[in-house]
Amino acid sequence: MAETRQLNITPEEAEAGKTMAILAYFVFFVPLIVEEAKKNKFAMYHTEQAIVLLIFNLIVNIIGVVTCGFGYILFIAVIVYYIIGIINAVKGEAKPLPLIGQYGEKFNLVK
Repeated sequence: MAETRQLNITPEEAEAGKTMAILAYFVFFVPLIVEEAKKNKFAMYHTEQAIVLLIFNLIVNIIGVVTCGFGYILFIAVIVYYIIGIINAVKGEAKPLPLIGQYGEKFNLVK
C-alpha cells in the first residue's frame, strides 16, 4: 500500500485557500500564477488534483476518439470527479480523488 503524505493544513489555511482551490478545477493554472495561492497548501493540493483530473480527461477524450465514441462513456466519470473535487474544496477537505488522486503528489506543488 502506498504511503500518504502528511499535509498539515490548518482549518484557517483551508478557509483562506478555498476560492483558489475551487477555481483550480475550472482553470487549473490560475492558482499557479497568483503568488498568495502558491503559498497556500490547500489551494496547491487542489491544484494538483485538478491537474491530474485534466490529464485523465485528456486520456478519456483520446480513448473516445480512437474507439469512435465508446470511450465517451468514461466521460461521466470525469464529470463525477470534477464534482467530487469541487465538493471537497468547498467543504475544506484535502482528500484525493478516487483512483487517480494519488498521482497528484507527483507534481509536488504543496510546499
